[in-house]
Amino acid sequence: MLALAGIILFSISGCGDEALDTSKSVSNQNNEFKLTLTISDDIVRTDDTIKLIALLERLVDKASITGSNPPTTMKMDAIGGALDFHSPGSTTSIIVKLDDEVGSTFETLAFFDPKSGYSTGHVSASYDGMNVSMSIDIVEPR
Repeated sequence: MLALAGIILFSISGCGDEALDTSKSVSNQNNEFKLTLTISDDIVRTDDTIKLIALLERLVDKASITGSNPPTTMKMDAIGGALDFHSPGSTTSIIVKLDDEVGSTFETLAFFDPKSGYSTGHVSASYDGMNVSMSIDIVEPR
């Protein structure tokens, strides 16, 4: 009886308001910027989408950057599906608006829409010579 009560208590405590976080991130940085790509899940059904966020962070004050000005665009692309953007621009030129101060960030949002016939997809983001990418498993719905 005590074991049964313990199992019930454990089951109830496991039913909190917190959702399972399945997001995954990958980052790359140079001396001036950090680029992070986050996906909401690394598995997607062909009848669904997953969220992607590319986050760019300034590591130094703009006045500290030597040489040429940093790029004004970021690129994102996908294999095995299409990206639906919710930020100004397209895959070839997402317009980056970043303040001059250290710690300033720019974030862009997209959704990966997988294509049927693929078992794996790939998403990537690029900025100022940095590249980040992640693979996504594509599954058929049950």
